[in-house]
Amino acid sequence: MSILKFLLLFSAFAGLIVILPYGVEYFFSISFLSKQFLLIAFFLFFLTIIVYIISYLGIKKGGQNSVLNVLGGLTVKMIFSLAMILLLFLKTAENQKVLAGNFFYIYFLFTLFEVICLLRNLRDQNKM
Repeated sequence: MSILKFLLLFSAFAGLIVILPYGVEYFFSISFLSKQFLLIAFFLFFLTIIVYIISYLGIKKGGQNSVLNVLGGLTVKMIFSLAMILLLFLKTAENQKVLAGNFFYIYFLFTLFEVICLLRNLRDQNKM
């Protein structure tokens, strides 16, 4: 999967992931979104794009380090994400369980999408 195709599909996926909780909150009158939900979503969106591009280029470069590039990218993403959520925990006084739930909802879905796309790239590489 090329970078442009990933950007298009990931933008659509991220839009759905961000809009869905607002729709559920509106139709069912349940409040489960923190004030920093969009901040977390935008941060993780751009971080995921950066990590995907780095991992994609590492895979295309080939060799034994291609898997290390993927795992290293996911590790860097996790470290930056946890640092950001730690700062939000220390900064805000609102319900931190809701903030953590919002973070993990976005983080795991974005990471799942990224890993699926990277595995497709590895599969295409093995067919050659």
